[in-house]
Amino acid sequence: MEIMYADVDWLAHGDALLGVWCLTFVRGLDEVEALQRVGIEEGSVRPLTHGELMDEWQFPPTPNKVLAGRLGGWTVLIEVCAWAALDAFQALSAGTEAVSVRRHDHATDSFAYAVDGELATAFDPLLPGWRWGSDPDRLMDPMREVGFDPAYEPSLEDDEGEFAGHGRRPMR
Repeated sequence: MEIMYADVDWLAHGDALLGVWCLTFVRGLDEVEALQRVGIEEGSVRPLTHGELMDEWQFPPTPNKVLAGRLGGWTVLIEVCAWAALDAFQALSAGTEAVSVRRHDHATDSFAYAVDGELATAFDPLLPGWRWGSDPDRLMDPMREVGFDPAYEPSLEDDEGEFAGHGRRPMR
């Protein structure tokens, strides 16, 4: 299924994905193959709208609910209260490339970029100066273009109000 803006307009409004979510983009894989690489069995793949996902996601959270769709040459995986795609990042990027953004209200957020099964660069968006991976500086120009300062590292003089990430360590 090709994703159109109207299909994902809900992402731009309020807390559509609640406080814990993961968006992963994989180049060149179809939706079923991407879902299989994150461990979802082909027999359990079925059409599911955002509304159905949110209706089915109730307390306790149901694991492995992933929306998948096409955006140009990429498959987009949308997860609420889960990050199966991030856990399977090596498998997802094998033979291709993948980008993942995770948001978590009570833990570390993350951005990750992998090529052919290898993590090239990753960072916590609050700590863009602390990058890791096989090529941690690979995306410095795009980081600057979207407003990150890849040289930013917090200091002890940072005000708690301006930097809420004291003591947080990057997730690897």
